[in-house]
Amino acid sequence: MYKIARITFKPIVEGLENIPDRIDEILAMLYKNGQIIDWIIEDHSPIFIATVNTTDDDSLDAKYYNQYIRKELADFEIKTEIVGDDALASDCCHCTEHSYYIFAIYPDLSSSPVICGDCGNEIPLTRMPYLYGEEEHYSILNFQRMYKAVDTLWMDSLSDRFTKRQLVDHKSELNRRGMEIRAELEKRVGKPVYYLLANPIGGWYDYEKNNQRLEVCPKCGGAFDKIDNAYADKVCHNCRLAFIVPED
Repeated sequence: MYKIARITFKPIVEGLENIPDRIDEILAMLYKNGQIIDWIIEDHSPIFIATVNTTDDDSLDAKYYNQYIRKELADFEIKTEIVGDDALASDCCHCTEHSYYIFAIYPDLSSSPVICGDCGNEIPLTRMPYLYGEEEHYSILNFQRMYKAVDTLWMDSLSDRFTKRQLVDHKSELNRRGMEIRAELEKRVGKPVYYLLANPIGGWYDYEKNNQRLEVCPKCGGAFDKIDNAYADKVCHNCRLAFIVPED
């Protein structure tokens, strides 16, 4: 279950300037490190309290800090406290082993887009390795923001031909970037990672023409294999693609 937490910041350096901005920068670093999702800052000078959403009981632990966070926190004394569960959020993955993963971006997904293949729940990014030699989860979170932006344009019927292709065509720049991240993630975790490709949907107008049911993998033409997962129904092992193709 996602958690609601409070982080208390107390400056320990005399004459520290722009304290709220400094704290906001630290919280942004925690976000890019996969430790929090969003935040607000309360001014109780000389201390400041940030209320944050985080993904698990230990997501704020110092063991997850990267070098940038440790450097910035050197000017503060901090205290973290979990104050409750997020009543509107589902639980995250607690599996100790994962037979495979799904890299899935959904518009309502605010946390990790890495899904456990066994339980079907999100795996907090604090439990995932950094990619491309980064010391934060910038590549995954940046792609997540891009995908959501394109999906929002599609849902709002803006530039529908372009946005639809970006979402459903495996050759689009958006999906090619997603599949590159998938491959890097697979290399780092040493287990199969599948990229969830959106269905070729076209809206309610002329439904039969514009909404296609996938029968084979659109990339290689091969047959699907059925899987038991909350986020996908079938996969192409050859292309490492996952699909939502429910049974008739």
